[in-house]
Amino acid sequence: MELVLSEGLFSDGPLYNACELPAGVVGEVPRLFQRVALPDYPMWTGDGESPVRWFSAPGLLLRQDGLTAEGWLHVRGMTLAHLSAACTSVPGRWAQWQGTEPTAVDELPF
Repeated sequence: MELVLSEGLFSDGPLYNACELPAGVVGEVPRLFQRVALPDYPMWTGDGESPVRWFSAPGLLLRQDGLTAEGWLHVRGMTLAHLSAACTSVPGRWAQWQGTEPTAVDELPF
């Protein structure tokens, strides 16, 4: 199941974004989004990015990599409005655009 979710999350298109989570925001993800009933998964890159946890909200699929500062939040929206709502609710530097509407798509850092 985790593999299928990952493939959907990282598929091409403008409805994906990622944010390196600041220390004070890491613990907010479970408050903002519903945890998907899957176990914690180890991240293949190492313990610093583990565990991998899945979340959802209407029109959104999210994956949190790691529970410390410098962990990442990956988001796939059903629409740009869904994606925008997720990005504005989580403070941080989003990889593909800033603010409430995408104005440019930058290269992702990975």
